[in-house]
Amino acid sequence: MALHVELPADLEEAVVSLLLDAGATGVVTEALAGGWLRLEVPFPAGDEAAAARLLTRYLASLAEMEPAARLVRVHTVEVPAVDWVGVARRHHRPVAVGRRLLVAPPWDVPDAGDRELVIIEPGMAFGTGQHATTRGCLEAIEAVLASGAPVHRALDVGTGSGLLAIALARLGVRRVLAIDLDPAVLPLARVNLVGNRADGVHLAGGTVACVRARFDLVVANLLADTIIAEASALAGVVAPDGHLVVSGLRSEQTPTVRAAYPAWKTLTTRTEDGWETLTLGREHRGP
Repeated sequence: MALHVELPADLEEAVVSLLLDAGATGVVTEALAGGWLRLEVPFPAGDEAAAARLLTRYLASLAEMEPAARLVRVHTVEVPAVDWVGVARRHHRPVAVGRRLLVAPPWDVPDAGDRELVIIEPGMAFGTGQHATTRGCLEAIEAVLASGAPVHRALDVGTGSGLLAIALARLGVRRVLAIDLDPAVLPLARVNLVGNRADGVHLAGGTVACVRARFDLVVANLLADTIIAEASALAGVVAPDGHLVVSGLRSEQTPTVRAAYPAWKTLTTRTEDGWETLTLGREHRGP
């Protein structure tokens, strides 16, 4: 099965990146009249419904700043057999991130040299290192740890593939909690955790509101509307002198996200392909 997505051309890159990270096995693009495109995006059998729900939530979040997102049409179609696995493998390639990390799929593992190698099996879970928001979070994590700030415990909210949690462990955080609301992604995250020998990472299902501990570093690569809606819960799990990294927002959504955290200051902003990753700290740190 495949998704047919009809959308304005300027939304193509964001939507394609989202669907490929969500497990799409390829993309075929057809030009339509008026600057529109039709995307044919195949998925492994049964995965297309979850991908359609993910895309629908993303478009609803994007519509506040990009009204054209409301006009995007998504439906499911049957497609003939194609070697989409080979197509997908050409998209998922090793990627060096920041100064210390190298993220690779299991079928293309290069010599990592002096970098920390993280091997991620792509599938129906976001986070392979190919998307700008994932790279922004990885760079932000590395920067916080390189700053000398004490990070003994970290929380990865919406862990998806488990990549950010694994990177936290690889970069020296001894205790990491990775959570995700979607139970369907937890088995893949567990496979990646085991494959990377991330023994210091604990994986759990649920929302950030269910977490009672506080962490020196909290990372949330979500959608902008979720980052806003969960502002109180996210702030509540950050230790007094801790850092909060949020991503998954378009540049035009950043002011609205910042407004949801009035007691916080933006320490750094990373921008790539119109996506932004913010590292936040409390205005008045301490108890």
